[in-house]
Amino acid sequence: MLTKRTSNRGRGVFAQAQRGFTLVEMVITIVISSILAVGVLDYIADSTTGFLVSANRSRLASGGRTALDRMTMELHNALPNSIRVTAATPSGDQCLEFVPALKATTYVNPSFSAGGSASFEVINFNPLTTYASPAGIYAVIYPIDTDELYNYDDNRGPLALVDAISDPSGADGVMTIGLNAAHRFERRSALQRLFLVDQPVSFCVVGDKLYRYRDYGFTATQCDTALPGCLLPTTLPDRAVFADNIDNTGLSAFTMSDATRRRNAVVSFDLNMTSQGDTVRLNHEVLIHNVP
Repeated sequence: MLTKRTSNRGRGVFAQAQRGFTLVEMVITIVISSILAVGVLDYIADSTTGFLVSANRSRLASGGRTALDRMTMELHNALPNSIRVTAATPSGDQCLEFVPALKATTYVNPSFSAGGSASFEVINFNPLTTYASPAGIYAVIYPIDTDELYNYDDNRGPLALVDAISDPSGADGVMTIGLNAAHRFERRSALQRLFLVDQPVSFCVVGDKLYRYRDYGFTATQCDTALPGCLLPTTLPDRAVFADNIDNTGLSAFTMSDATRRRNAVVSFDLNMTSQGDTVRLNHEVLIHNVP
């Protein structure tokens, strides 16, 4: 009778083939895996945070830059010597005001003496433009004094309310400007230049927002949101938000450097944009042409 025998050596090889992980090896594996996982998670978290911070700063910079570009474009069309600014409050509230110029031409025979006249002639606007009554715009000749410009007088001064602009003959290159009342202009322009302008416009930093105000009229004292009896509009469309997330505490959003014999006037902007702990400060300068 044959008996199957298994040697001790064979049983040892089989036992080695069936051997698993020891407890120490499993613990070491778990620890190393945990360290790698924490590192990967930190890397992903840092990348995500960096992306969010970059996106937030880009949004702040984009919003502020858009507002600066729009203000710059409007100031390039400002009536010469019409820009004025208020003093900044400790919280950063401040206003900049100007008169937007619509068109310009050469005048022919406005009145500069006596009681003035209610109409006069100008060279045709290019392109040809007429206004029906009431026109709601103003004619300006030689605006060299900012205070005088805003201290509006219906009968005398550099500014006259226009009732209508017509082109009676149509072929002689001359148009007629009818005024709201008989008006005497204060000074002659060396180049006989006449401007048509709209009502003043203000840009104001109020709290954390930058607003644009319009259609509130001429006032001798510059309006802002804090002056009683001289309040700016509070609703659309006469008040529009140009930018938000502003913190200008201790800063001046608008600084006006007057013209000299060597250079034109300069308006400087300084807006501090902040949101979710991120801050972007924008500075910009605009050259103002002051030839009246």
